[in-house]
Amino acid sequence: MWRGLITKHLPENKARLRKGLIMKKLPLFLLLLVCLLCCGKKKAVEELSPGHTVTIQAGDIKAVFADNTEFGVHRAWYNGVAFLSHKADTVNIFRPRVAGLNFEHIFDGQKWWEPAEVLFEPRACPMSIQRISDRTAELHQGPTSLHKLESWTRFTVTDPHYIDMEFTCIPRAETFDRGYIGLFWASYINTKVDKGYYFIGRKTVEDQKQWVEINSPAHNIESSVRYELDERDPGFVEGYPPRLFNNYMDYRYSYPFYYGRRGKMAWMLMFEQAGPVRFSHSPTSGAPVGPGTEPAWDFHYLFYDYKVGEKYGFKARLVYKPFVSREDIIEEYENWSGEKVEMP
Repeated sequence: MWRGLITKHLPENKARLRKGLIMKKLPLFLLLLVCLLCCGKKKAVEELSPGHTVTIQAGDIKAVFADNTEFGVHRAWYNGVAFLSHKADTVNIFRPRVAGLNFEHIFDGQKWWEPAEVLFEPRACPMSIQRISDRTAELHQGPTSLHKLESWTRFTVTDPHYIDMEFTCIPRAETFDRGYIGLFWASYINTKVDKGYYFIGRKTVEDQKQWVEINSPAHNIESSVRYELDERDPGFVEGYPPRLFNNYMDYRYSYPFYYGRRGKMAWMLMFEQAGPVRFSHSPTSGAPVGPGTEPAWDFHYLFYDYKVGEKYGFKARLVYKPFVSREDIIEEYENWSGEKVEMP
């Protein structure tokens, strides 16, 4: 009798048994799922140096933003983008020991100060970094030692291959002796082959626009490019030593963007306005000229007639992707700026 009852209800009993086992295992399954998700999330934002770096991977690129603290092979005094790679090329576009978009100099055309701590004031003064969101990191530097300039640099990774940069600064004292604020950024490129970069420009406004390469013959020689309508001279005191930001090539740029290549990849930098920005270049990143040296693709900004306590700044976009053509480079600028590029 009992055997018949058990046999009669066997499918039902099996179903109940399976349900009971599932219910018992469900909490364990959910726990494992949460652990996997948490571990994956932790791995995605794992920092090379907690408190000093912010790692963001989005779209096709991975970037590590850093303050000027030493970590791993990365040297102290170098801030900005310590690492940048693309799915198509996972090797860091920047030299691993240094950085790109590195806030390097503050100058006023009067003081040049040989001590490295003052010559490289933004690099030497304390700086902090924090994550603002899953796509944004921000560097902050309090009033610096000599020029008393406070600044914020916000980096946002935007799909599929962009880093948007927004820089803001406030002069906290009247320390710029010639009435203007000069600021300089360096990007140390990890290549020994493709040293120059390209912009659209001409020698005079009467000449036709053309693609021009800047590949300065030596450090501090013909090392910067002005906008074609920029006639304002920031001025340097007599005897001011040669720097990347006070030596110019004959050509001037027509649009505020330039690009360089490393193998199959294109590295492009564009700015929201011309005039205040000037392009700069070093074939050796400051080292003596030689086949084993690596270039720096730089820029500097000038803010005239400054006033203490007021905000100054700019916006820029870095593009890092496989090179397609010069027409594609122009299209990137046109899409971002809304300006039409006219070429003969």
